[in-house]
Amino acid sequence: MKFLGRLNNIHSRELIKYVWTAGLAFAAIALMFFGYYYKDRYVRVDDKSPLDMSIDQLEIAVRENPENPEARVALAEFYLGKGLYSQAIEQTDQVLSTFPENTGALLISGITYTRSGQSQKAIAPLEKFIDLRRDDPMAMSDTALQTAYYFLGESYNTLDQADKALPALEAALRINSTDADALFQAGLSAQSMNDHEKAIAFFEGAVLFVPDFTEAYAGMIESYTALNKPDHSDYARGMQAFSLKDYKTAQKYLESAREALPDFASAHFGLALTYEQLNRLEDALISIKIALQLDPNNFSIQQAQERIEAAIKAQG
Repeated sequence: MKFLGRLNNIHSRELIKYVWTAGLAFAAIALMFFGYYYKDRYVRVDDKSPLDMSIDQLEIAVRENPENPEARVALAEFYLGKGLYSQAIEQTDQVLSTFPENTGALLISGITYTRSGQSQKAIAPLEKFIDLRRDDPMAMSDTALQTAYYFLGESYNTLDQADKALPALEAALRINSTDADALFQAGLSAQSMNDHEKAIAFFEGAVLFVPDFTEAYAGMIESYTALNKPDHSDYARGMQAFSLKDYKTAQKYLESAREALPDFASAHFGLALTYEQLNRLEDALISIKIALQLDPNNFSIQQAQERIEAAIKAQG
C-alpha cells in the first residue's frame, strides 16, 4: 500500500474539513439543548477546554436518556473529533443496533473506522449511508453525502482497491469539484491503475486549490516519471520543495523546468513564487508576466502578479 504514508499526512486536514462540516445537526441540537447547563455549571476558569465541557454535557445526556439516538450520535461525533475512536464506535454501534438506518450513526461510524485504520469495516456503513441518501432530490448539494463518498473512496484506496475507490471519489467531486483532498485521492486511484495522465490531471486540480499540497506534488513526480517526462518531473520536484519552504532547491528545479518547457505556464508561475520568497521581486515579475501570457485566465497567477507589483512599489 504505497500511499499509506501520504494518507497519514492529511488526516488532520480531513477531520477539520469533513467531520465538522458534514451537515449533521445532531451535535448542534444537543449543544443548544444543553446550553443553559453549560453556562450554569461550566463557565468558569479551569483547565477544561470548551470541547471537553461539551463532551461532559453529551455524556450526561446519554446516561440520563440512553435510548436517545441523537444524543449518542452527537457524542460519537465529538469523540471522533477528539480521536477517541473506540468510544465513538461504541456509541454508533448502540444506535445502529436499534436504528440500523440512522444516517448520522452510519456516517460517523464509517468515518471513524476509516480514521482508526479499519478501512474494511468502514465500507458497509458508508455504502449503506450512500444508498439511503443518493436518490434524494437534494443529493447534488448534500455535503454529508459528499463526505461519505470521499471516505468510501479513501477506504478503498487504503485497501488497494483503486477500481472501487475512483468511482466513489468521482461521485464526491460531482458534488464538490473544488475538494482538494478528493482530487488527491482520485489521483492516487488513477495512479494505482496506471492511468498516469489522468492521475496528473487530478493532482493538478488538487494543487490549484491547495498550492502547498506537498503530497500531490509527490504524486506528480511519480506519474511524470512513469510517463518518462523528466522535465515535468523537475517542475513537480521544484514545487514540492517550494511547499516545504526549501526555496533554493525549488529555484534549481524550476529554472531547469522553465528552460526545458518554455511554454509551460506552471513552471513560470512556480518560479515566480519562488523568486518572490527569495525577495528577487524583479525576477518574480518577469516570470509571472510570462506565466500570465501563457495562461491569461488563471486567477491565481493574476493575484500573484498584483501582489508582486505591490511589493515592488512598496520598496520604492
